[in-house]
Amino acid sequence: MSDRAFSLTTDRVLAGRYRLVGPIARGGMAEVWEGHDDVLARPVAVKILHPHLAEDEGFVERFRREAVAAARLSHPGIVATFDTGDDDGVTFIVMELVRGRTLRQALEDSAPLPTGTAVHIAAQVADALERAHRGGLVHRDVKPANILLCDEPGGGVRVKVADFGIAKLQTGGGDLTQTGAVVGTAKYLSPEQVEGRSPDARSDVYALGVVLYEMLCGRPPFTADTELATALQHVRAEPVTPRQLRAGIPKPVEQIVLRAMAKDPDERYRSAADLRGALLAVDLGPDDADPMVVRDPTPPGGVVPLARSARRNWVPALLVGALVAGAVAVALAVLPSSDDDGSGGTRRGTRAGGALVDVTAAHSFDPLGDADENEDVAALAVDGRADTAWSTSRYNTRDFGNLKAGVGLYIQVSGNRPLRRLDVQSPTDDWAAAVYVADRPGAELAGWGAPVDRETAIDGGTVTFDLGGRRGGAVLVWITDPGVDNKAEIAEISVRA
Repeated sequence: MSDRAFSLTTDRVLAGRYRLVGPIARGGMAEVWEGHDDVLARPVAVKILHPHLAEDEGFVERFRREAVAAARLSHPGIVATFDTGDDDGVTFIVMELVRGRTLRQALEDSAPLPTGTAVHIAAQVADALERAHRGGLVHRDVKPANILLCDEPGGGVRVKVADFGIAKLQTGGGDLTQTGAVVGTAKYLSPEQVEGRSPDARSDVYALGVVLYEMLCGRPPFTADTELATALQHVRAEPVTPRQLRAGIPKPVEQIVLRAMAKDPDERYRSAADLRGALLAVDLGPDDADPMVVRDPTPPGGVVPLARSARRNWVPALLVGALVAGAVAVALAVLPSSDDDGSGGTRRGTRAGGALVDVTAAHSFDPLGDADENEDVAALAVDGRADTAWSTSRYNTRDFGNLKAGVGLYIQVSGNRPLRRLDVQSPTDDWAAAVYVADRPGAELAGWGAPVDRETAIDGGTVTFDLGGRRGGAVLVWITDPGVDNKAEIAEISVRA
């Protein structure tokens, strides 16, 4: 590879459109420049592979392939990937230019962070990780240097996670490598990565647990004289608990950290969404040593502010949901079966009853997004239990972050018959939906025909939709407003003929 190919200077233009403005950072894998897209007239960040890596055709191909995969991710908490290419031997990726500082820089300036701030940051990172995991990408190198903190006008901090799906082959700066495989950064490695096993979503959960530990305690849980010795401690050693290192950390927060950092992946949170849910359930009130201070009332990715107006006992959100849903189920069981039963659940008008129809399948419906709206838990909406639920993703706004017009859940029923009513149990407040009936599921919304009923401003409880005797074998609940929390849940759905 010629030196000329890697002569990077201000005003050099890559691929005829990306003009280099000035260097931003340099790492073991690449050099990052601020650039300008002359075609779209916008600032960008350009990550340029170092010459010794650009000479490896296998790595370059993987670099491009994973950049394309990362470009499919659309989430306000993920640094967007726009383009990848090669110009006279210079291999590069074009990304969103984020102006701010890294969490690493913030920790160097003021570690440890207040408990509430640390929890708030970790919850936003978990939200971004969950989106990547649903898109089939495992980050593999979650660390403070890859977490960007952006100050917003009027106060508040917006979190963005960088380098999704980009394999690390660094040999310096605290990164370990194996031949042809990524291991990651020693201080944040999961035990399975140290042992050479393939990382999965739970590996990112572990790394985020380590990052949260460092935010709370001012130091990572494991350090040693060498990177290898540090990595091995993730397998062999138990960390000093956060509350031993720093007074005032609430016990529920410590429990979350230690569960996320469990050696056995099966003992960790099953997903980044579960970790995020646990973080958002913590009540950080005025009697905590580090009360939560949320300057941003509407953080990106639908992260709910953790500030509370009054102190209450800490109870996991899932437990609360189970108790409430259980009480609703019992109440419904003992009440008369009339359609206007005074139960407090939402009932619109007087709808005829009928015999329950067997539901054979339930699936999420996201034709305007990535075609996967929590599909793995769709069956929870028809499992006969009010304490389990399918839900939409949590969006940044009630118009789905301006990304789409709606999202839904559909069920398939036995036979093809006239259907009279649909009952939907949901804990969500102030949501809206339209209902469609078709012979078979449509790939697009237009394939379902016209809606047979719709409701707005639905409060938590049971809402009944009139299917009007429309004959069909599939019923779609098309959610047009996810409600006050920017996330709609369906606990149970049933249909009568």
